[in-house]
Amino acid sequence: MLRLLLIFLGGLALGVEAGTPFFDQVRSDEYSPRRDMLVQHYFERGGTDQIWLVSTADPGKRRLLFTHRRHAEVIFAPDEEWLVINDHCLSNESRLLLYRHKTELEYEQVADLTEEAWRFFDRQQGRTKPNPFDHAYVEALHWADDDPPTLLLSLDGHADSRNYVSDWYCLYDVRARSFSVDFAGHNRQAVKLEPE
Repeated sequence: MLRLLLIFLGGLALGVEAGTPFFDQVRSDEYSPRRDMLVQHYFERGGTDQIWLVSTADPGKRRLLFTHRRHAEVIFAPDEEWLVINDHCLSNESRLLLYRHKTELEYEQVADLTEEAWRFFDRQQGRTKPNPFDHAYVEALHWADDDPPTLLLSLDGHADSRNYVSDWYCLYDVRARSFSVDFAGHNRQAVKLEPE
């Protein structure tokens, strides 16, 4: 019996190594901006979910991007050089993970922006100690700019009726690795109009 179990588990391991997901339900309705990659979400009844990137030119080529326990979403930069994952890892917190493109379907995590974003928020509020939120969420809404690659972020959190934040926005410049609330500067760069 033990031998059969080991053979079965070995077969599962080979399936994972070969790039074959083994989960119950699949959602395949998201594409990268150039439509050269399909984002597939695999959901397991037990709670471990995976996000795979699949080549649209050759669906046999696939790569595991991320494994999570609750809910996660992928947002690609328009040039696909970067992507960010909004990882809703727990009911009282989320993480913001930044990835950089390496090879065809491979992205490498280069930063977890969660704590940095909250430290920036605290500095903007003039706080010397971390905020008291026991529920804290950071989420990328979309890529706000291509050059430099910039993310529009939203922060939400609460501890009680005296300590909370709702829809507090900031920008994150990926190249400079810096946060800002310079929306006026961003908006000036975002507009291109011919003179009247």
